[in-house]
Amino acid sequence: MSNELHVTSLIVQVLPEKMTEVRQAIMQMSNAELSVNDEVKLIVVLEGESQKALLADIEAINGINGVLSASMVYQQSDVLEEGEI
Repeated sequence: MSNELHVTSLIVQVLPEKMTEVRQAIMQMSNAELSVNDEVKLIVVLEGESQKALLADIEAINGINGVLSASMVYQQSDVLEEGEI
């Protein structure tokens, strides 16, 4: 088990007619949380055990039909102490 926690936030630009489908696809991701949305933008927060895992999730979001772009705006990583989740 990793002792790191990586968090990143993204601005995801979406075709307006695909917003419902894109929101549903992102909400099905186990480590993704929707923070804010309007007709064409979502703010998504991702958590993972490695930078590689987050990059794979960003690539998956970019591959969702209707997503125009997913741009990372924040990234942080911390080493967790034993017992921290």
